[in-house]
Amino acid sequence: MRLLINRGDWNSVKYVSDLRRDKYTDWFFRGYKDHASKDGSMVWDYSLAKRKAGLDGKRKIGEKKMKAKKRRR
Repeated sequence: MRLLINRGDWNSVKYVSDLRRDKYTDWFFRGYKDHASKDGSMVWDYSLAKRKAGLDGKRKIGEKKMKAKKRRR
């Protein structure tokens, strides 16, 4: 992150302490897990990210709920 400080006035960057991570970015990074080789590297797992976001077994984001069609007899 690049900070632009106005002539040494640190009050111009006070907003930085109030910044919060976007929830979708947070969901993405929660999808990382340790690599199977245990060498310190990490791999991204779609299923883990989906579960950590609470989306397993639920509708997709923005997807409308489908209404059941009534059958004519």
